[in-house]
Amino acid sequence: MTRRNFFEKLVATIYGGTTLAFLAPALAYLFPNRNFAANSNVLTDADGQPIAAKAIEEGAFVTGMIAGRPTIVFRRQSALVAFSTVCSHLGCTVSYNRGEQIFQCPCHGGEYDADGRVIGGPPPAPLTPLNVKEAEGSVTLS
Repeated sequence: MTRRNFFEKLVATIYGGTTLAFLAPALAYLFPNRNFAANSNVLTDADGQPIAAKAIEEGAFVTGMIAGRPTIVFRRQSALVAFSTVCSHLGCTVSYNRGEQIFQCPCHGGEYDADGRVIGGPPPAPLTPLNVKEAEGSVTLS
């Protein structure tokens, strides 16, 4: 292989890789994941499968998606409570810290209590509460 052929193949490979890097997100946009139910009002897991309401026990926190939003659902005095897990500061996803019994944002240290109110850090507003109910054995947005 000559030096010229080597560089031609190298440049072609670089251009091909760059083309794929730009083409992949465009194709993902044009052909979305069919299992993901962004418009569904039913609580689903990461695979798009509905989460049964009976699977959420008192004191247990379940994360999933409702209507394309990351959501956390739990039972308080046998009633379902749900919040969007999008932090009101910069949109990071909060998680529940069982030890401290608070929601925490990993990005900038925002903290929320079990009612979604800000108790620390930079978030300007509480977590967005979601009205959910049990319907046909599933958790649905009402």
